Parts: sequence; C-alpha cells; structure tokens
Amino acid sequence: MEKTLMLGAYAIARGAIEAGISYATSYPGTPATQILEYIAQHSTVPCEWSINEKVAYEVAYGVSLSGKRVICAMKHVGLNVAADPFMSSAYLGTNGGFVLAIGDDPGAYSSQNEQDSRFYAEFAKVPCLEPADAEEARILTKLAFELSEFLHLPVMVRSITRLLHCYAPVNIETPAPEKPLNIKRDPLHLLALPKHVKTLHKELNEKRKKAIAWIKEKELNQTIPGSGETGIIACGITYLYAKELGLDLPIYKISAYPLDLEEIKKFVEPLDEVVVLEEGYPLVEQLVRCYHPNVKGKLSGHLPLEGELGPEPVLKLFGKLEKGTEPEKVPPRPPFLCKGCPHAEFFKALKEAGPNFVTGDIGCYTLGANPPLSVLETCLCMGASIGKAAGLALQGVKRVAAVIGDSTFLHSGIPALINAVYNKADILVCILDNSVVAMTGHQPTPETGLTAKGEETKAIDLAEICRACKVESVKVVDPLKKEEIVQALKEGLENPGVWVVISKRPCVFAKKSLSRLKNNRI
Repeated sequence: MEKTLMLGAYAIARGAIEAGISYATSYPGTPATQILEYIAQHSTVPCEWSINEKVAYEVAYGVSLSGKRVICAMKHVGLNVAADPFMSSAYLGTNGGFVLAIGDDPGAYSSQNEQDSRFYAEFAKVPCLEPADAEEARILTKLAFELSEFLHLPVMVRSITRLLHCYAPVNIETPAPEKPLNIKRDPLHLLALPKHVKTLHKELNEKRKKAIAWIKEKELNQTIPGSGETGIIACGITYLYAKELGLDLPIYKISAYPLDLEEIKKFVEPLDEVVVLEEGYPLVEQLVRCYHPNVKGKLSGHLPLEGELGPEPVLKLFGKLEKGTEPEKVPPRPPFLCKGCPHAEFFKALKEAGPNFVTGDIGCYTLGANPPLSVLETCLCMGASIGKAAGLALQGVKRVAAVIGDSTFLHSGIPALINAVYNKADILVCILDNSVVAMTGHQPTPETGLTAKGEETKAIDLAEICRACKVESVKVVDPLKKEEIVQALKEGLENPGVWVVISKRPCVFAKKSLSRLKNNRI
C-alpha cells in the first residue's frame, strides 16, 4: 500500500477508482470540480463534463441501470438542478452502485448560498456519508458503493470546501475490477408512474431501516469514550475540531446518515450538557434537542449559524482561544477579472450602449457587478439572467440586457431563450463566449470540441443554436473591436424582439489549458 498527499476531492475520486467504477459524470462547480478532473487525468475510466447537473445525474443513473458502478459529482447548488431525477431515483432505486459526491460550501467561498446537502439526503430518504478527512473520504466513498448495491439506492458522499481543498495523507490501493454488464428489466423499479408510487415509497422506508442497521454494523458512527459531564456530538470534519480541544470528553462521531436515534439517546442521557458540532445547518442539533434539555450549538447561539464553522468558534466556546491568540484576520481580497480578460472590454462597451437594466448570471463575468465596472444588477442562479430580463421587459421596462456566459448558456440558458422568443419579450441577450468554463479552472465545453479526457468530438456552434431558437438577430463580435460591438449592442437594445450579441474572444488562459488537456490524455 502506497501513501501520498492528496486533496480531499482527489481522495473521493481515488476511492471511486478503487471501487471499480465504469464511468463518472459531473458539471464543473467549486468545490467539487477536482473530483472528475482527477478521474479524467489519473485513470482510464471514461468520464464526461455533462451539460448541466441534471443531465450528469441522469447519465449516471443510466450507467447504474447497466449494473455497473458510477460516480456523479457536483457542488451543493448543482443538486438543486439535479433534484428532479435525484428524488425520483430514490423511489425507483438503482442497480449498479451509484455514488453522488456533493461539495458543500459553508462560508460561501465560491457560491451563491450555504445550503446543506444533508437535508437533501434526508428529504430523499437516501443514505449520506460524511468524512472527517481525506483518507476517510477515500474509504467512505468505497463503502458508499457497497451500501448503494446493498440497498439499491443512490448514496450521497457529502464533504465541504475545507476538506475538499486541503491536502492530507491518503493510502493508495489497487482498483477493483469493473462490474459486469447486468441489465434488469423491472417495470416497477424503472417506471415512475403514479400506480407504482405507494409501493415504491413503502420499499424506500424499509430500506431506511436497513441503512441504519448497515451503518451500525460497519461502526461508521462511533462513541469515543471520555470523562466529564459534557459530551460532544461531532459530524464529519468537525470531529477534527473537537480533537483540537485536547480535552478528554466523550465524543459521538457521526460519519453516516440516517442516524440511529437510540444511539443518540443512549449517548446523551448520562450527560449534563451536550455540544453539537456540524458544518452547515443544525440538522443533528434539532434531533438531539428531542432527547436532552441542555444542548449547545447553532440554535442556542453558542456557535454561528452563518458562515463556515471552522475550529476557532469551537475553541472559543470551550475557553481554549485566549485573548491575543486569535488567528490574524486576513485583509479582504475581493476577486477581480484577470488582466487581459475580454469580458472587461465587453462591459465597457455595454455601459456605453446605455441599457436601462442589466440582468446577470453565474460565472467569472459576474465580477462585472463590482467596481469599477458596476454593470450587472442581478445574480440569482445558473441560467436565470434571460428569464429575469424577459420578466422585466414584459412589464414594460425598455432597453433590458441579459448577460450570460457560453457554458452557462448551454447549461440552462437555452430553454429561457426559447421562452423569451415564444412570449415576445423585447430583450438583448449578451453571450460572453470565452471558449472554456473559466470560473472553475478552464474545463472544456461542448463548444471547444474536446471531451473531459481531451479527446476530439463535435463542436457546438452557439450562433447556430440561437438562430434555431428563432431570435430576431444573432451577431458575433470581438469585444476588442469597440465601435463594432457598441453598435451591435445599441441595435439590440433599440429594436423589438429578442436580439443576441455573442461577445467572442477566448479567455487569456484558454489556449494553454485546452492544449494541456489535449496533450495529457491517458
């Protein structure tokens, strides 16, 4: 067995490879992006950057139907996009092992919210494993495939930015062989029809009981004995925060859900006080409050409800953070567009064209909302810019522009564009085409003609897609040609119907990144 330093994201990928996966799917999204990147660059396993998270999940589900093992990775807000197939797949069940690797982002370091994916697992009634460190991430990912095949359910592996983006020692083991093709034709478990729902829901509830028993058998949730009348319940990485206290307190370490409530009750009953540590929302704390009157955590105000928990508030709660020893606060460093970024010149041109309102979207171009550009006025979620612009225009607001990136347009902007044309909105749609998913590390898109493995494939043409959607006019312009782009933007703002201007110039790092991808194929 070999040991090496690895990002937590790489450790999850490594666990999936060692489990013998046959395929991997993902849509780039920090902090989960590196999971698929590792699989693409360090294995022969076929994989894909899917067009969005919903498609990624559906493709992975299709692989599972073949009887083979598959991993699907995305960030927490990506699960919102994939929620439709995710919820129904829990009812229908799976065939081959199906692991859903989610990267949560408490602290919102690179996200539009701090939602906690454990609630999605609870909502869907599927198991969720939560590692404390990178090595545990590798081990739990492999166990997740076993659990998935035991229950015939998708299993979530939930981790957070701090774990996914930090290096730690990880053991490397020999990958298991792929599972054989084994397609099962079973209408009850393949067709989400109303007549099947009650039967499937009953089966799902029975699987939950089996999951609790399996987790207990594998001892994934453990009581670490200690002395004193205060006990700690620590979820995932917060177990490491508890260990940093250096106190000999009893700890109940949670690595897997659903929880055995009898175990929780047994742990808390002899204690005078219970402290619950968890990154994200107070899911476990709410349960513990049913069994003990004196619980300290986020709901009690002893720990912050917002932002990343981290070790400092825990040390402070236990009086271990003395005055003068607090970590020095790092001066804020707001993100900005790279030097030479073509988006900056586009925003200057858009400003000159004089829109009344500019709706924004998710991508590095969202930084156009910041000074000194200060152009974008909204940012909601992936693909929302066009729908928001249409809503404004349909209420009589003139000269409305929607700004969306090339990858985001392919992700979820196309339906909104069709909708705007169909409902006769008067808007200008600006697609900022820099040839890659620049925000998450220059991953290829369907427009580049390269797959996740660096293999050549058919390239998609954005202008052709827009014309097929029957927009009034489609113009492709270079943002560095100021007079040309300002004129195109003014025409789009002044004329009725849906007009599209594609601001096309590669990201300054695109050529180098795509060349490296193409030349480093396995």
